[in-house]
Amino acid sequence: MSREPSPVQPPDEDQKAQLLRLRFDAPLEQQFRASYEQGARTSRVIIMVIGMLMMGLTPLYDATLLQAPEPFLKLSHLMQFGVQIPAIAVALLITVLPGLTRWSIPATIGATTIAAIGLTAQHVVGYQNQFNVPHDFPAMTVAGMLILGRLRFRTALPWAVLTMCGVSAAQIWLIGLPTVYDAISAWMLIVVAAISAYLLEYSARQSWYRGRLLEYLATRDGLTGLPNRRHFDVELRRLVRDAMREQRNVAVMVLDVDHFKTYNDRYGHPAGDRCLNVVGEWLSQSMRRPQDFCARIGGEEFAAVWYDASPEVAVQLAESLREGINGLARERGVAGAEDVNASGGFAQVIAPSPSVSPDRITADLVQRADIALYSAKRAGRGRLVFSDSDHYTDLKTGSRIDD
Repeated sequence: MSREPSPVQPPDEDQKAQLLRLRFDAPLEQQFRASYEQGARTSRVIIMVIGMLMMGLTPLYDATLLQAPEPFLKLSHLMQFGVQIPAIAVALLITVLPGLTRWSIPATIGATTIAAIGLTAQHVVGYQNQFNVPHDFPAMTVAGMLILGRLRFRTALPWAVLTMCGVSAAQIWLIGLPTVYDAISAWMLIVVAAISAYLLEYSARQSWYRGRLLEYLATRDGLTGLPNRRHFDVELRRLVRDAMREQRNVAVMVLDVDHFKTYNDRYGHPAGDRCLNVVGEWLSQSMRRPQDFCARIGGEEFAAVWYDASPEVAVQLAESLREGINGLARERGVAGAEDVNASGGFAQVIAPSPSVSPDRITADLVQRADIALYSAKRAGRGRLVFSDSDHYTDLKTGSRIDD
């Protein structure tokens, strides 16, 4: 019987549409938000450090190069060293400390708002003392955090609009009509920054989802949609590690459709593909617990894995799964359903020792299941053989089989 895997076919249009709809799943959106926020922290830390340095250096040129008036310098230094820099420093600590990172966004928004208010106060006081302080410093602060702080757009936009409304209202009320024109230019800057922030987040979301889609396709069999051999190997090693840590059991059945090459020759490859699809659907529907899974690991070869099932129950589940294939083929109208049957090889590791390598335990588990499968074929097919220590037993007859 051929054991060569069939070529992986690209997903059809319906499968593509189904995969693309993954982007609207709430769990995936939550994963994206967590990933986006994790990547944003570094950018946020950098801009906050730069902000504190810039504010800390302003006294050097306010008094010397620009010769600012004394009332302005007093207010400026009070705002910078007494309010703005401490607020940004607190937000920075919250962003970098592991136990407080979940408060990074509100802390960042609060610190940026305080910085914008301080810059607005300096602009007003400078104007009142005939000292020109650029009116767009508050807008630049908000715009910089919108883009470089990588705040979520839906959260950041209402905050930016409310902050700029307050800044513009304060400047117009305290300074007068000429500031209206300055406010217009500041709002233009905010609009550009908001569009840029939206496009950056949109691009990040598309890249993230595209990566997840590629990852999904790389671990799926093109014909049946089941996990492929790569996913089987990775996931089985993970379950074995969990079993070592929690002292649980892991059971594996390797399943092979009997005489599949003959079936293909008799009924044609489309019927063979239909048969494998039905088998894949049956296995997928039968894996009902979160840590149980199945996979297509070869041409007509499948695998099923059960986590934390007792030896007796696991063997019963494996035999029920194997037996159901023939009845399911009849129910689904598969061509030559009477010729569709399967052999299975079963092996289980019970509370694996932490002193043994997980890779070694996994390889031994799969090898024993594979040997049991070939023992089932030699014994006449259409049966389950399970590995019990160093022995292999035919479940149908109860007799031992030499490996």
